[in-house]
Parts: sequence; structure tokens; C-alpha cells
Amino acid sequence: MEVLYFLKVLYRKKWIILGLSLLAAVLTLLLIVRKQPLYVSTAQYSTGFTTERLRLADGSSAIDIYTIEVKFDNVIATITSPQVINYVGYTLMLHDLSDTANAYTKLSQNAKESPFYRAIQPDTAKRILVAKLAKNEFLKSDIQTERILIEYFKLFGYDYKSILQNLIVQRVARTDYLDISYQSTNPELAAIVVNKVGDEFLNYYKTLNTKRTSESAESITTMIDNQQRKVDSLNKLLINEKISQGSFDPLSRSSTAMETVSSLESKLADEKGKYNEHSNRVVYLKARLNSLSAGGGSSTNNNAEVVRLTKQKDDLTKELARKGGNDPALIQQISDLRAEIVLKSNSGVSKSKNKDEIDKITREINEEEALMNAAASTIADYNASIRKYSGMTNVSVGSDVKMDVIRSQLDIENKQLISIKDKQTQVQGLSKDDPTVNFIQTRVGQPAPEPQSKNTLMSVILSGAAVFFLLSVLFIFLEIFDSSIKLPSVFGKLTKMKTASILNALKFKKHSATDIMLGQVKSTKSNEMFRNNIRKLRFELLNSGKSIFLFTSTQPNTGKSTVIEALASSLLLNSKKVLVLDLNFAHNSLTEKYGSKVFIEDFAGSRGINPAQIKNAQTEHEGLYVIGCKGGNTTPSEELYNLDMKAFLDSLKQEFDFVLIEGAAMNNFADSKEIAIYAEGVFTVFAADNRLSPTDYSSLKFITEHSAKNFGAILNKVNTDNINT
Repeated sequence: MEVLYFLKVLYRKKWIILGLSLLAAVLTLLLIVRKQPLYVSTAQYSTGFTTERLRLADGSSAIDIYTIEVKFDNVIATITSPQVINYVGYTLMLHDLSDTANAYTKLSQNAKESPFYRAIQPDTAKRILVAKLAKNEFLKSDIQTERILIEYFKLFGYDYKSILQNLIVQRVARTDYLDISYQSTNPELAAIVVNKVGDEFLNYYKTLNTKRTSESAESITTMIDNQQRKVDSLNKLLINEKISQGSFDPLSRSSTAMETVSSLESKLADEKGKYNEHSNRVVYLKARLNSLSAGGGSSTNNNAEVVRLTKQKDDLTKELARKGGNDPALIQQISDLRAEIVLKSNSGVSKSKNKDEIDKITREINEEEALMNAAASTIADYNASIRKYSGMTNVSVGSDVKMDVIRSQLDIENKQLISIKDKQTQVQGLSKDDPTVNFIQTRVGQPAPEPQSKNTLMSVILSGAAVFFLLSVLFIFLEIFDSSIKLPSVFGKLTKMKTASILNALKFKKHSATDIMLGQVKSTKSNEMFRNNIRKLRFELLNSGKSIFLFTSTQPNTGKSTVIEALASSLLLNSKKVLVLDLNFAHNSLTEKYGSKVFIEDFAGSRGINPAQIKNAQTEHEGLYVIGCKGGNTTPSEELYNLDMKAFLDSLKQEFDFVLIEGAAMNNFADSKEIAIYAEGVFTVFAADNRLSPTDYSSLKFITEHSAKNFGAILNKVNTDNINT
């Protein structure tokens, strides 16, 4: 919708908007005039929160702006807490009860008639209040006397809610100062409250801070004791584990054992090399010895024996090496075999020049075999030592893993202990650093010399403007969310139908449509607009070449009867003979309006009309005739089943220039659909204050399907200002 349309909407509601705005302004003025003058007193404190105690290396301030804001919020919350405000109220009440002549608040006679005022004696109230202030306790609602005293406070305006609604506590923007303001009808009371609030806040804040730090210190001390016991337990467990391993340094022990094993394995490899060297030397010498022995010729048998004995000796030597070289029996057998070999080797051999060489080789063989035996014994010793130290290495690794776990846990617990001790140091520092130490009252609250300005003119203007704005927005929103048709342009977009005529809304309580069309009422802008729009519709009929027209609608109460009445009256001005035929059985308003004496039911069974019936159908207006219906929950095809409707309407065409038929709403009844078959033209009447529903579109589909008879839509009840919108 356009802005111009909204302005028109507001213009139509101008008297409502202006009237209510003026009423709001007048009521505000009366309230302000009757309001008692208020005196405001303000006390100011310097908090010290923004004082720079430390500067960084680059010269920037070390103050945390966020922390400062939190501190101010905490202080404001504490000042406005019941613990502070209630004690201020107790003090004020105690003053008024003790010094009635100079009381801050004087009760009216109506307040003194209150049952709560009479239910408690001043001395009793003073005694209770003195005890509560001494013990820093509140009044309890579960005690009868104190519950009455709580209501007693409300009479004086000294209860928590009454004081708080007149109290303002705020930080002076971007400064270190805190303002405490209070307004009252008594200037002295306002000054007393702001000063007393500051005193009570400091007392309570100190008590609260001391209690909080003391409780924190006790809690942290308990945590330290518990943590210290954990650390001591782990230390003891670690020591016991070291003792159980026989060494206070299992890691060193394991490392030493591994180094020993590595050294022994190196020596073992060397010794095995020596053993193999001697073994190969023996094989070589024996081969030479056999070669020299074979040269004796006659000693062939002895040589074979020597070979056998040598092989036997070699087998025993290998067995001795496997046993570690410590078997005396084997050593003796090997020695005997050597002697026998020597004997066999020398027997039957002549003393020749090879004898010395054979002896030399034999000695070398004996020496190499002795070295072999020694190497075998050393190898056995090395293997035994390696097994021993390897076992020590395995035991040490397992112990080290266990002690590593204990050490890791001990480190964690020690760090936790250090952290808790740091917190204890911080708490001890907080207990010494009272945040209220830097609170200094830089401005003492004084009784105001004159009352606070009521700003009467500004308040009245703002009140009227606020109501004006709210009402304007309200009417605009109502218009936006109103889904009725309202505007001709909206109607065209919704229905896509040709608009035959647009009729402005009129009130027909005092005058009928006939009176307006025949000029029997005072001419007004709305009346003239209605007459001109009906004339446009009349022009359509006069130039259509048709005589029988059906006026229907999709919904009831769209103004079909009014349209037909006005159109019929307008046709009379052109000297046309017009018949109004009421076939709206569901709502026969035309029949009732004209007081018809002739009914369509009277023509049932007949084939035409007679002059007597036509004469009886004439109204008081010459040229206008009406045939009504008796009504009922029936349709024309049911009620007039024995009437040839086509022939009947053809006979009416012979008597009248125009026949205007009213049919029932198509959404609810089938009457109009039955009559449309016989009509020569159909007009569909819509009301601008109606909303289109899916059923409407279904009915419109029936009209558009009979495009030859569709003469368009008549949009009725349009606001006069919206006719051209």
C-alpha cells in the first residue's frame, strides 16, 4: 500500500487520535499539579578504583577497565541490597519514634486509622528495632509482632521497596566517583538518607569482606593440610620402594649391570675367536703329523691306529669344552690317549731324520690343545657372568618404572600444593587490603533549598506526543493486517475481474437508496458520488441491448438489494418501466422493503402473466414493479419446478424495459447458478469490507466460465476517500 493511503487512514482517524492525545496531556497535567513537590539530595563518594598504582614498562596504565566496571557494579548492588536499605529504614523509624516532634515523616489521619498503626506500641517497636540493629538482624515475618512492624514501616515509607524506588545509585560517567541520590517530600529526610546509606554500606561492606576472606582462609588452610598429607604419603612410598630394591638408585644399578653385560659379551666374543684359532691350528698340525707318519712304510698299521686314537681324543676334547673344561675324568682320558698316540706313532719307525720334526709337531699339538681347554673354560665363565648380570638388569628396569610412576604423581601433588599456598597468600593479602579503605565521601548530602522542577510543560508535551505516536502506529498496523478488500486497486489484483462500477459506502438508516437517487434528500458529497456511480452502471444497462439482469454475490450482506433499488430508481428517471424480481429465497429483503403483494410462487403452473397480477405488483413509484418471494430453505428449481422459467422471463420482457433479479449468495446457495442460465447478463456484487476466501474464488470460476453473460463486478461499500485508490 502507498504512503498516501496510510496518510488518508490517519486523516480519517484524526479526531480519535487528537482527542486521545489531548486527553493524555490533560491527565498528565492534572497528575503533575496534584503531585507533591520533591526535594533531591545527593552524596558523592570517591572509590579509588581507578587510581593508578602501577605502570607498565611502556608507560601504559595497568588498570583493567573491565575489572573496574565489575567493582562499581558490585558496590552498587551492595548499596541497593536489603542488608543496607533495611538498616537505613530501621534507623529512620527509630528516630521518628524517639523524637515525634521532629519526625521526618508525618502520618496523615487516614494512616493513623490503620489497624497496623494501632496494633503496636511505640515503645515495643523501639525495643525491637534497637535489638535488631545491635545484632544486625532483619525483622522476621513469621513472628507476629515483627510482621505487624513490617506493615508499620510501609505506612511511613521506610520499607525496602519504598526507599529503593526513590533511591538512585550510579557511577559518574568515566570517573572515580559514585553518586547516591534520594528524593523525598521532606528535604531533610532526603539528606539524611543519602548520608546514612553511605555509612551503612561501608559498615556492611567491611563486615562482608572480612567474613568472606576469613572463610576463604579457613577453607584454603584445610586444603593445604590435606594436600600436604598426600605429598608426605607419596614420599614415604618412594623411599620404601628404593629400600625394597636394595639401592637408592635403581636406575644407576640397572645402567651399570647393562654396561657389564655389554663388556662381558665383547670379551666372550674375543675368547671364542681364540678358541677357534687354536682349534684350526690343531687340525693343521695333525694333518702334517699324519703326513710325516705315513712316510714310514712299514708302520701302516700303526698309523691307522694313531688316526683312530686321535679321533677319539678329539671327541673327548670337544665334550670337555662343552662341560666347561672342569671334568677330571675326561682330562685323564685325554692325557692317556695322547701318550698312546705318541707311543704308536714312534713304534716301528726307524730313527730317521723326520723323528725330530714329528716330535716338534706333537709338542705343538699338545700346546694348542691346552690353550683350547683354557679358552673353553674362560668361555664358560663369561656365559655364567652374562646370565647373572642380565638378570640384574631385568629386575632394575621394572623397579624403575614403578618408581617413575610414584615420582610423576609426587610432582603433580607438589605443584598442586604450591598453587594452593599461592592462593593462601592472595587471601591473606586481600584480608589486609580492605577495598573500602579508599572510599572517601567527597560530597555530603545537604537538604535541597527548593523542590525539584516538575518539568510540567515538557511532561505534558511528551505525554500527548507519545499517545499520538502510539495511536498512529496502532491504526497503521490495523490497516496493514486487515485482509479485507478495501481498495479498488486491491480488488482488481485479487479477482482479475472487470469492474462495472465502484459504489461508495453510505448509511441508509434515515434515507433509502430510492430517496437519494430521486433527489428527495439533502445533497452531500457522498450522496452525489453514489448517484453518479449508479448512473455509470445505468449507462451500461441502457447500452447493453439486454433486458434481464441477475445481481448476485459470492458472500451474503454485500448490498445487492441496495444496488438493485438504486439502479431501478435511476432507470425510472429515464422513463423506463422496471420490474424488480426477488428470487433470493434465503433473504428476501427486497420483498420486505417494498411490501410486495405479488409473489413468484403465485405464478407456479402458469404459462405467462395477466394484467391483474402486473397491476398488483406496481409500487408507489410510477414505472417500478416488484414481484417478491415468500422465502424459505428452497431453491428456485425446487419451489418453481412446474414453472417454465424461460417462457416466464420472455413474457416479462414484453411488459418491462428491464427486469432486475436478485439471487442468493453463491458460496452458500445454488439459487444464483440456477437463475444465471435464464438471465441475459450477470453482475456480481462485492463489499469492500469483506475478505476473499477460497470459496469465493470457486464461485468466481463459475462466473468467468459464463463470460458471455458476465457484465463485471460491482464493488460496494468503498470508503469515499478510497474510491480513486
